[in-house]
Amino acid sequence: MKGNSILCQCIRRSSTAFSRHAVKRPALPRHFQQQQQPSHCRHHYYSAPVTEPIQTVAANKQKEETHAANLSTSEGSVLAPTNEERSLHSTIHYVLTRAVGRLSNVNIQNARSFLSITSRWNNEKGAVLAEQLLERLFEERYTGNNENVSLDADMYNICMHAWNKSNAKGQKIVHQVESILHRMEQRYFDHRDTPPNNISYNCLIHAYSKSEDDSSDKVDAILEKMNSFAHDNIRFSSDVASRIRPDKTTYNSMMNYYASRKSDHVSAQRAEDLLLQMSGLSQRDTGIQVDSTSFNIVLKAWGNSGGIHGAKRGEELLRMMLKLRREHANVQPTALSFSTAINAYSKVAPEDSEIAVKRAVELLDELEGLYIPDSENINKCYNAAANVIAKSGLPNSSELILDLMTRMKNMDSVPDGIMYTSCLEASVRSGDADAIERGKQLLEQMIEEPHFDVTSASFNILLSAILKSKSKQKLEEAEKLMTKMQEIGGDARPDSVSFNMIISALSRSNTTDAEEKAVDYLRIMLRLYKNDGYEKAKPDSFAFNCIINMLSRSKKEWADEVIQRTLAAMEAQERHGNASVLLDTITYNVVIAKLAQSATVKNARKVMKLLDTMEAMADAGSTAVIPDIMTYTSVLKLQGKVNPQRAASIASSYLTRAMSCDDKIVIDRVGFYTLLHALSRSNKFEDAVMARKAWEWMERSDRVDIVLTSEACNLVTIAYSKNKTEEAAAEVLSFLSDRIHRYRQGAKDTILPTKVGFSAAFVPLCAMNRTNDALSLLKIMKALRIEPDSGCYISMLGALSGAGTRSTNGALQAQRILQQMKEDVDDVPTAAFNAAINACSWVSGSPIVQRKALDTAFEIFQQARNQHSHDAITFGLMIKACMHLSKDDNARMKLIKPVFELCAMDGLVGSMVEREMRNLASSFIPGKIPQEWTKNAKDK
Repeated sequence: MKGNSILCQCIRRSSTAFSRHAVKRPALPRHFQQQQQPSHCRHHYYSAPVTEPIQTVAANKQKEETHAANLSTSEGSVLAPTNEERSLHSTIHYVLTRAVGRLSNVNIQNARSFLSITSRWNNEKGAVLAEQLLERLFEERYTGNNENVSLDADMYNICMHAWNKSNAKGQKIVHQVESILHRMEQRYFDHRDTPPNNISYNCLIHAYSKSEDDSSDKVDAILEKMNSFAHDNIRFSSDVASRIRPDKTTYNSMMNYYASRKSDHVSAQRAEDLLLQMSGLSQRDTGIQVDSTSFNIVLKAWGNSGGIHGAKRGEELLRMMLKLRREHANVQPTALSFSTAINAYSKVAPEDSEIAVKRAVELLDELEGLYIPDSENINKCYNAAANVIAKSGLPNSSELILDLMTRMKNMDSVPDGIMYTSCLEASVRSGDADAIERGKQLLEQMIEEPHFDVTSASFNILLSAILKSKSKQKLEEAEKLMTKMQEIGGDARPDSVSFNMIISALSRSNTTDAEEKAVDYLRIMLRLYKNDGYEKAKPDSFAFNCIINMLSRSKKEWADEVIQRTLAAMEAQERHGNASVLLDTITYNVVIAKLAQSATVKNARKVMKLLDTMEAMADAGSTAVIPDIMTYTSVLKLQGKVNPQRAASIASSYLTRAMSCDDKIVIDRVGFYTLLHALSRSNKFEDAVMARKAWEWMERSDRVDIVLTSEACNLVTIAYSKNKTEEAAAEVLSFLSDRIHRYRQGAKDTILPTKVGFSAAFVPLCAMNRTNDALSLLKIMKALRIEPDSGCYISMLGALSGAGTRSTNGALQAQRILQQMKEDVDDVPTAAFNAAINACSWVSGSPIVQRKALDTAFEIFQQARNQHSHDAITFGLMIKACMHLSKDDNARMKLIKPVFELCAMDGLVGSMVEREMRNLASSFIPGKIPQEWTKNAKDK
């Protein structure tokens, strides 16, 4: 008791002021409850890498061996099962699928044995099978009333331990272990089935250390629950209660949870507080004793907390162990204690690195003065000190590590590959030519040493230094080193870090073959991982995205094909369970944008397939891959060139979704313009309506000033201009009237179209014989100081032409528009005269009406000739007007003859004139047209 008291006092005295200011957590309810989750997931297996778990429930191994005493099997690769394993799977399947209540004694014994075997596969599939077997036995016992089935706490504990040792993600492990323990408790209370014991709760505490989530409140609640159950004489017998009482492993598991928190001094202090609590319990008859493992866990906690404070606090604990070791046989500092304390100094800030090196070396001096018969872990202490020195960046760091090697030899220890790797890191840190040459020489020594297994980690240090150097030949040097790694083979082969470094360097290179080399390295990486089973070469998102970004900038002809294949390979890796590869929206956007640069039908198909994939993933609940406005911008730019109607359909669909959930979709200026542009190229009236709806929706949003522009407003009226219908005319006039009214009412921030947009609005108005509305709109433009140009008038005149716009007053309207144009524009261009003549030729009605239209056409024709604003098209349109508006052949020819003679005299017999005259089978035009007749025609 005296010794225990001294230990307690020492720990209490050593507690720093930090503990007095530690964050105080709010109290939780006495018993936390977990919702019961079904575990019958017999056909769902998962795989995801996790860090190597820390063993805290060693007692389970003996329990598992007892259950497996009557059956032995190979525990080979689950991916490639042997015949024995296939037989095992078949037998397990038979047991799981037998009718409830029909299991024989042999089946029951096999189920217990299989539960133990599968739990030791150390993967998720094994954990799932073990849990399924447990549930099957429970079902057989209580649903099938089979009294031959006996369940005990060890079976539940084995299943929880299996999840802790699996390769599942931390959150999934926690969920499954919580579920098993909750079922265990409920079944005890409901069926008086086997009760949980302290091993059960220790498993759950250990599970929390696997997850990055903050579960500190839950961990504390477990301890409170265990203590509560241990004193609950109503629900538990004294024997059961005693087995629930927290033990040394409980406290060590709790401390290990806090030690697993990174860069957190509060958690480290909490671990030390638990150590103090254990020390207090050791003074009572609890059976709990502080030992070296307890101290080592707290040392790890302070080491993981980071910084010089955590490292110094860890050293203080180590020195306390040295002080207590003579009086407490259980508290003996081990080589692991020293290596943990020393390694903590490798996590300090750069400004503390000199102090860190000094303290690490002093701890090594202390170690050398002790006799610790553990040569393997002694080496770890020297390696930890070398790591501290290597990371310090001190100018003489390589010399200091060489001194460590000499000290090791004096202690009859042999420097290993880790020590040489630290020395290598220190040697090349400066990055100059001499440092890299020293690094090469040191690496060669490591390769030649027969007892060294040189790994890729050593090569990566030199590779990184080469690629960071200023040498012009650094890429060539790096490629040579990669080749050497492949030649040596084994664990020296390039790993994912090696490939990522060389691919990244090539992506920044401007050499002509950089893309080819980078793609080749990715192929080698995939082959090593996929075909050779080299786990260290597992590709990750960085490698794929680096290649994809390179190819997106490439001008090579093959880049489109390869970038699409690279994305497909990335999808395959994620689909087959490579958790290091995570697809996201940006990756898809880069590929789609690259393919959209070449407007081909083939690329359009590829882009649509990628868009369908993204939409399917989003619909399935993915938060990483959701097509955004950048996705659709690229898709629409490509489809707009290949299939405008499909582009409009895509834009309409996207805007419909956006307007229904505008809080979730963000559209930028370029994206909104692209969407409206796609709609404006459609001939469908409903697409024009969608363009207006989208504009008005954006006007109501808080992004109006960021997204909307006059150029985008033009696209709404352009969309209506593609529909020469009464509905389109009414809608476009309504759209403009709303904005003009608001502007005149004082809303000067109202966005109006430019003259291009107004010009587009004239088309459906004039096409529907609403020239008065068009001319009124023209006056409003002038009032708004939007000066119309000749294009506005030409749009009006052009809208009067066409098979769908035949009217009786088209010629008069054309004359009115032309007269207004003369007043507003100095020089009427040839295109305006041509459009006016063409409008006259489309007049329908009685012969008198058509004759008046023809007279108007001749007046306009004469005006064009007087102003020298005529060309070959003018003559062609005039001949066409004579043909359309004159019903008598003789009269028609009398009208056409002088027009053609003027045309030939002016040298303006163009393609249109020739075509119209030959259609008449006229004798006016010879078989071969004289050159003089065509000399001024631009289309000949």
